[in-house]
Amino acid sequence: FNSLEDAVTDFIREAILRDPIQDERMDVFLAGMMFSAKVRALLDLYGQMIESGGLTTTHEELSKIDAMLVECANRRNEYAHADWIGMKHGGYVRVKSQSKRSGISHRYKRYDLAQIQADIDFIKEAPVKLYEFNERMWDQIRAHGKLPDEHR
Repeated sequence: FNSLEDAVTDFIREAILRDPIQDERMDVFLAGMMFSAKVRALLDLYGQMIESGGLTTTHEELSKIDAMLVECANRRNEYAHADWIGMKHGGYVRVKSQSKRSGISHRYKRYDLAQIQADIDFIKEAPVKLYEFNERMWDQIRAHGKLPDEHR
């Protein structure tokens, strides 16, 4: 999951800065942002790129990337915030507690090794898909000559 967050951060840097490798000032802002805020910023930047015109990438494709990143965060949070103390093979784990007007509610989930492996595989595949999407976006921008000279 940390690799996915690093990819999101790198792609924000690439979209905003003229020299994403040299300019570390962006890190002042990115370091203080949670994953969901970084995702929202990156998706908004991608949306602006799509709106600039001339790209074959659609908002529907962007929505799929959005859904994938949200699902990664949800799956990661269930593991990170689960109450693993006393976990028994085949038992339930509390993955979320919420305070509501009607009281505290808890959500439980039963994990098995196949489900855990599927979640790991899903999260491991996400940076690959995000990288491919990012490269396609930039290739289209370059092909349409909408890139400042510094990025060519």
